[in-house]
Amino acid sequence: MTMSILKGLLQGYMKSLFDEGVVNDQFNMIVALKRIGEPDRVVQLIETYFSNVERILFELSRHVDNPKVSFCKLASLAREIEDKSTSIGAEQMKLACSDVIKACNEKHQENFSRSMSWLKIEFSKTKNKLEAFVQMERRIIRLEISQSPASTSQSPN
Repeated sequence: MTMSILKGLLQGYMKSLFDEGVVNDQFNMIVALKRIGEPDRVVQLIETYFSNVERILFELSRHVDNPKVSFCKLASLAREIEDKSTSIGAEQMKLACSDVIKACNEKHQENFSRSMSWLKIEFSKTKNKLEAFVQMERRIIRLEISQSPASTSQSPN
């Protein structure tokens, strides 16, 4: 595939992510700010987001069925995910975190459990969609590197 086709596919995919509400303008701004010296910066940000959210979700999940849980601590963990989701532009994750935080503020175990289920589902969806974005972005990066003047061998005349 040519570079223009790949970039067009990536733009179309980004638009669909935006149209579906998976990401918001913040994500588009992050992608637009990709620096020339760091072509994989967006990929790194997304992968760091995944690992951070997975770690926090694991911690939250440990307390879903604990009747003596500290809702204050859980709300703090949910705010961490909300902040990380806001910074990367993961709109649906941000919304799902709001429900978890609300359940924690109300100290309502059943609502907390239900909102945690939604948060995990949204993370799974968001991760799957952003992983597809990462794959396309990596393919473009590889193609750009292979087409750069430094990587092409010069044939003697």
